[in-house]
Amino acid sequence: MSLSEPSLSPPSPSLPALFLLCFKIGILSFGGGLSGWIYQEFVLRKQWIDEEDFSSSLAISQMLPGANVVNLVICIGEQLRGPLGAIAGVIGFLVGPFFAVIALYKLFDLLAGFALLPIISNGVAFAAIGLMLLMCVHGVRRAMRFPPSVIIIAVTAVLVGVLQWPLIPVVLAIAPVSVALAWRRG
Repeated sequence: MSLSEPSLSPPSPSLPALFLLCFKIGILSFGGGLSGWIYQEFVLRKQWIDEEDFSSSLAISQMLPGANVVNLVICIGEQLRGPLGAIAGVIGFLVGPFFAVIALYKLFDLLAGFALLPIISNGVAFAAIGLMLLMCVHGVRRAMRFPPSVIIIAVTAVLVGVLQWPLIPVVLAIAPVSVALAWRRG
């Protein structure tokens, strides 16, 4: 590529921009659905990473010990800005919720008798489920481009979701097949 050609990928975000986006996600999120929100912000809105990189980071983050979304933020931050990006992302992601949890505990304690509190909590949960469904739809669309990946997804879903087999042995058995298929594709 010559110097006059435009770059196909957007420039990496600055460390403050990465910190602020992770802070925003961390401080405004409740319950589940964080992977969907991270997907929406990093892939769809900011376009800092593509779907393939997000999916890879999500898979890695789910295999590592610890909270999946924290692992995901670390993976994405490192991918975008190296070790400093991972640090900026995880601090941004966790500092807001750290103080918010303390404040929310006090607020929920004060509002314990308020009849609308369970309804509000359910509404937030439904929004998180919607974000997760959006991420699933995008993932299935991407997987449809390579039919063997759909088979891997279906087999995993049946073994773990329907037959209730333990996740770790299933992943250890299916991962080499999945990697081999992806390797042959690439």
